[in-house]
Amino acid sequence: MEGERTPAVRQRGRAWPLLLLALVIAAAGLAWRERWIELPPNALPWDLPDLTQPPLMFAHLQISGLVERPERCFAALSNAQVKYTRVQDRVTGDRCGYTNAVRLDGLPIPVEHRPTASCGLAAALAWYEHELSGVAERTLNARIVRIEHFGTFACRNINSESDGQRSEHATANAIDVAGYVLSNGRVVTVARDWNKPTPEGRFLAGAHDAACRVFNGVLGPDYNRLHVDHFHLDLGQYRICR
Repeated sequence: MEGERTPAVRQRGRAWPLLLLALVIAAAGLAWRERWIELPPNALPWDLPDLTQPPLMFAHLQISGLVERPERCFAALSNAQVKYTRVQDRVTGDRCGYTNAVRLDGLPIPVEHRPTASCGLAAALAWYEHELSGVAERTLNARIVRIEHFGTFACRNINSESDGQRSEHATANAIDVAGYVLSNGRVVTVARDWNKPTPEGRFLAGAHDAACRVFNGVLGPDYNRLHVDHFHLDLGQYRICR
């Protein structure tokens, strides 16, 4: 009989950290609602994220909430003064197309070609840019004035294989960032500057780390040879940072 009870005891032991975390979050929420304490923006997972303020520990949960509730997503973009145009839902092929997407007319750091992106991806990009600006100032002593990329929407499979799972690009839920144009005219590219012992190399390392704090999927040159010249950033269901 004792052997039968042991798994239950162990299971309860494993549940304690999660219960404690839930209690801490609930207490923080109550304290915030009653104005007992002043919490920083983005401190609570159920809050509408302020994309002009730093992402905190619940950033991934908040972005996921925007994906699940598009109207909140559009509200978050508008509150952050992101310029966008809502585009009509579109189906272009088998498991290809997009819903609740926008054309990015203007982010704080412009993204070239005004790409079409899912609303969640647009919000993540806006949040990423907040982090990116700080990285550029610390490592390059310069501002980023434009982000260069290889595209967002493409009806294809992962790694462009003939068979297999659809890429997040097939639903405009990913972007491949190739480089960053600086205020001093220089261009930092993943292909040339990744993993170099230079300010540009340190900037790219910081840019990659910053992306992992916001996006679910971040793949760079260290992942495989297909990503040697860009950062793949997506909001797919799997968390990976490579």
